[in-house]
Amino acid sequence: MIPEELEKERLPAWTLNVILEGYRGSHGHGTYIPSFEPSSVDDIDIFRVVVQPEEYYLGLNSYLKTQEHYEAFAGEYDILVYDIRKFVHLLSKGNPNVHIFLWLRPEDYFKITEAGNYLLSNRTEFLSQKVIHAFGGYAISQLKRMTHFEYKGYMGEKRKSLVQKFGYDCKNAAHCVRLLATAIDLLKTGELIVYREKDKDTLIEIKTGKWSLESVKEYAEKLMTEFEKLAPMSKFPPEADKKKLEMILLNTMRLAWNK
Repeated sequence: MIPEELEKERLPAWTLNVILEGYRGSHGHGTYIPSFEPSSVDDIDIFRVVVQPEEYYLGLNSYLKTQEHYEAFAGEYDILVYDIRKFVHLLSKGNPNVHIFLWLRPEDYFKITEAGNYLLSNRTEFLSQKVIHAFGGYAISQLKRMTHFEYKGYMGEKRKSLVQKFGYDCKNAAHCVRLLATAIDLLKTGELIVYREKDKDTLIEIKTGKWSLESVKEYAEKLMTEFEKLAPMSKFPPEADKKKLEMILLNTMRLAWNK
């Protein structure tokens, strides 16, 4: 949960109209490594979905669309906020990073309002083959990034030193494996299993450099083969029903306004 003093100091007023809030990233996956550990490069990742007052959407304030997305960094905290319209738009496009917000364990949510609960109860309506393809694409990109040795802005000195020590980006490698394993579970069960109970030990081992680069590649290729075999048999629709998504969006907003 976001400390109260951090919330007041760092976050704009519009981000406080919360309908859904919880962990994302390593806490949500069950792979968080505390900052005091030598191999830790994890933040405390938190997400929020907000519904702003009715006049914002119906008046001039939303014309320039300046209040759709916000991210704040403070110490260990990485806080990501989405306006409900932006959030549903990303869901409709199949973005895996936002789909997982609807599939956390109950204990990984800090706040669920009536509007947020309605959104969660309709989470399967957002699933489509777009989500499947996105998982595969994201996994491939992580596999490529882990050996390119491009030190991006998101990488602190500690993560750079770990890349040099192990010969590859262990965090990207763990992301790759997790994305593929999650996608395979989705294809098999029809549900997004965010908290990786059955393979979190494997993911933590990869993340902390206990696997060689060749072992990671071999395992990732094995998962990719299984994913590519299952994906064509998916029973999900090509894309989510836009009329249903419109209804879910409007009902979510109305529930938030009634409160």
